[in-house]
Amino acid sequence: MEESDWAAIRAQYLNAPDETYLNTGSWGVMPRPVFDSYTTRLRQLELNPTRGRGPLRVGVREAREAFGRFVNVAPEDLAFLPNVTAAINVVINGLDWEDGDEILTTDQEYGAILNCLHNASVRSKVTVVKARIPVPPDGPSVILDAIESEFTPRTRLVVCSHITTRTGIIAPIKEISKMAHERGVLVAFDGAHAPGMIPLDIGDSGADFYGGNCHKWLCSPKGVGFLYADPKVQEMLHHLIVSWGYDQDGANSGTDRPEINGQPFMQGIEMWGTTDLAAQSSVGDAVRFQEKIGIEAIAERGRELSGYLRARIDELDWAGIVSPSTPGMYGSLTTCLFEGLGGRGLGNILFERDRITIPVFEEGQDCHIRVSTHLYNTQDEVDHLIRALVRERQETG
Repeated sequence: MEESDWAAIRAQYLNAPDETYLNTGSWGVMPRPVFDSYTTRLRQLELNPTRGRGPLRVGVREAREAFGRFVNVAPEDLAFLPNVTAAINVVINGLDWEDGDEILTTDQEYGAILNCLHNASVRSKVTVVKARIPVPPDGPSVILDAIESEFTPRTRLVVCSHITTRTGIIAPIKEISKMAHERGVLVAFDGAHAPGMIPLDIGDSGADFYGGNCHKWLCSPKGVGFLYADPKVQEMLHHLIVSWGYDQDGANSGTDRPEINGQPFMQGIEMWGTTDLAAQSSVGDAVRFQEKIGIEAIAERGRELSGYLRARIDELDWAGIVSPSTPGMYGSLTTCLFEGLGGRGLGNILFERDRITIPVFEEGQDCHIRVSTHLYNTQDEVDHLIRALVRERQETG
């Protein structure tokens, strides 16, 4: 695609025109068609908050079908949840554990997920084992070797990020699934960053459980995530929130996939009471918007901008790339180390002086900056960031 094509696509997003937004890794910006669809649904609901829920439930069903096709799983195996943290909590706190059971994870996981695992170790007496992943890893085998070395006869579940939140490492999830299943171990992936950044085929991944967000790279309304569970393991899950999706007589296991209250088991898992049905319905619009562009084209655009950023960083002898450089192991998240820019509240400075929104992790005199390069970002914005950092470096002496 030509740069003019990307400019036309960018014009459909709601980014503030006088700001540089480089933090899709936290929250994405909605395109106008998705925003308009969402707000239209909200207005329709408020005309009659009781009767208006019926059409929205139809919209949720259609969105579930569209998203299922997008990630190659049956819609019946998907639960819409507020976010990936809720999804992984449903797995960790929904499974039965025995004293001495082990959960194998890595030292690259998101802090909220590590909190969830720690809570499980306190309440359920499971042991959490962390595989150490070199940063950056030289190749997929490094990740596989690190995880494989930590399996024991007590390992019951592997919890691993598909794309790590801090450094954007893309893990070889299909191989991890195979390795776990050969040992009779379940696997749950934190896919917070995958949908909308890279082509995602959950059906081919071998995952038992896969949770993710729709409000990051897919750019849906905020507060929509999902959990996929293979039909063979769904009944292992207890309800994290017990509401109308629960049946006192238990699930019906007489079909290809379990049902509860006459509906797919996973839809019972997601029933937490009043939720934002308008936001869930609009996931379908977000999927269709990206499908028109092409997910391969979107992924290539993110890598192209990441490559441009990397080239600019190479010009600076006081900066370096922390994220992987191996093809297939990086996408649109690039973390950079900057010497001498820590300890001064750089994130706020960049916004106040340059209108740049970007996460900064300060560590003593140095800092790491995570740069998101999504389809609505530009090389000019990367240049703007580099100029601001060079100025700050010069002003620090």
